[in-house]
Amino acid sequence: MYRLPIALLFLALASTSCATEPGASLTRDGALDRPFELVDGGNTTLAELHRQDGRPIVVNLWATWCAPCLEEMPDLEAVHRDRGDEIRFVGLNISDSPTRAAQRIEEIGITYLLGRDPDGGFVAALGAVGLPTTAFIDRSGELVRVHQGQLDYDGLQAAIDEYLS
Repeated sequence: MYRLPIALLFLALASTSCATEPGASLTRDGALDRPFELVDGGNTTLAELHRQDGRPIVVNLWATWCAPCLEEMPDLEAVHRDRGDEIRFVGLNISDSPTRAAQRIEEIGITYLLGRDPDGGFVAALGAVGLPTTAFIDRSGELVRVHQGQLDYDGLQAAIDEYLS
């Protein structure tokens, strides 16, 4: 008797993306201070990147095996080209083959800063339940929003306007 409505509710919840306000646990988990490998060599942290020029940061967690990740990457690149002078964009490839990731990056034509998180620690640190996940760090260097699910060009612009302006 209740199976159909409950199943529909579960399907509706599973198919929507969600965004969460970061809590104290995100700060304690050290997402901003967690080191990651840059694709072109070296290591850095999101906090270090923020200290370089004080720009807000959009961090996108992605993988080559994640179809929604690959679908949203051209939109992320387009917004980066439009707003890269005011906002830093970082793509972190999660637990993936560096060779496959490099091929996808080249195929899609990504020019924003790219890094690797081979052990998937950023997924846990940000409380992500899957990929893609996009985090927003404001001008003061605070993690202000974590969006779970795919974003398109307009959705990303709106999120930037809401959380980083």
